[in-house]
Amino acid sequence: MAEQSTYKEYIYPVIILAVICAVTTALLAVTNFFSKPVIDRNLAESARQTRLELLPGADDFQDDTSNAGTLASNEKARVTEVFAASNGSGYVYTVKSKSFGGEMTMMVGIGKDGAVTGVKVTEHADTPGVGTKDHDPSYLAQYVGKSILESENVKKEPDFDFITGASVTGTAVHEGVYAALEQYREGR
Repeated sequence: MAEQSTYKEYIYPVIILAVICAVTTALLAVTNFFSKPVIDRNLAESARQTRLELLPGADDFQDDTSNAGTLASNEKARVTEVFAASNGSGYVYTVKSKSFGGEMTMMVGIGKDGAVTGVKVTEHADTPGVGTKDHDPSYLAQYVGKSILESENVKKEPDFDFITGASVTGTAVHEGVYAALEQYREGR
């Protein structure tokens, strides 16, 4: 009688939980199998639309990532992707840099004249509010038209507004744009 009580009390619930876990895992795997291609397509299209936004006049893009790899001198920002406009109007660089909340991903458009055409933060884990003020389009617009930055440090950049209290994030954005411009100068 004690054996049956032990079975019902301890073993049977473990078996039921194991079966529930196995079924749940199988259902999640099936869901992932069917949804992952759709998610990947949507992410690729979103990235393409962002590239078109950052490089006005571009028609489409060719992946030129084999040329990526510029790393900021402090190793906190690196170019991870390079896309060349099919019509020769410029490049869009994906840059990852170390921000206050962790790794931040941004895209930087640079026209064929070597000047920044647009900057957009696409992924971050920064604190909403003060930490994300450096991501605002109005703040990022001060990079448009720049073909050279004097320093990797935003605070040392002449005639440049930076947001006090968000220096880590502002520096991460600045280092990302700096790395993209360096990548452009090194041969795209």
